[in-house]
Amino acid sequence: MSRALSGLHELDLPHVVLNDLDSPTLEETEMHHLQTVRRLRPGTHLTATDGRGSWSMFRFDKSTLTPVKARQFCEGPKVPSEIYISITKSGKPELVTQKLTELGVGSISFFFSERSVPKWDANKIEKNHKKLLKVSRLALAQSKGVWLPTIDLGGSFEEIVQGTGIALAHQSAKRITNAVRRIAIGPEGGWSSAELDTTNAKYSFHRSILRSETAAIAAATILESEST
Repeated sequence: MSRALSGLHELDLPHVVLNDLDSPTLEETEMHHLQTVRRLRPGTHLTATDGRGSWSMFRFDKSTLTPVKARQFCEGPKVPSEIYISITKSGKPELVTQKLTELGVGSISFFFSERSVPKWDANKIEKNHKKLLKVSRLALAQSKGVWLPTIDLGGSFEEIVQGTGIALAHQSAKRITNAVRRIAIGPEGGWSSAELDTTNAKYSFHRSILRSETAAIAAATILESEST
C-alpha cells in the first residue's frame, strides 16, 4: 500500500467521490448521505477523491466543501486487473460492480455470451450502465479507495472476448498464475462449446463450480492480491 493511501486510511474520516477536487461539488445522493445518514455537523472534516488517484481533506459546511490540506496522489497498479463478466440476472451486476470496485479492479466489463439469460436493448443497457457507475462511486467511497474502475456494458462474446488476450475462467483448466491480468467469467449455465473452442487461454482458480458473481469476486481477489 502506498504511503499516500495509508495516510488516507489512518485519518478515519468520511470519504466521498467528487468529479473535480478543484471544484468540489457534492451530488444529491452524497449530500443526503452526509447530512442525513452520517449527520455531519458544519466544520466537520472529510476526505474526497476524484477517482483518478488523487485525494484531499475538506471541511464540510452544509453544502460547501473547503480544502484544508494539500492534495495527494496514489499510484495505481502498473498493470491493472480486468474482469469481464457474462451478463447475469437482475441485481447481480450491481453486486459484482460493488465488490470489484472495493477490491480495486481496474476495469469491469459486462458482455452477452451465448447462454446469457438477460437480453437488453440499447435503452436498458444505457440505464443499467448509469446505475452501475453510481454503485461503483458509492463502493469506492465506502472502501476509501481512490481509483474508480472503468465500467463497460454491452457487446457479445465475439466482439469483446474472442481472439483477444483475455483468458476464460474454466473449472477444469490449469491453475491461474500471477501473470494473468485479464479474465472473463461465463454465465451460470457455463460457456458454450463454441466459446470453449476458441483460442483464448483457460484458467481455473477454485476447486468448485462457482456462481458467476462468486467467480468474478474470487477472480478479482486473486488478481488484486498479486497486483503491484
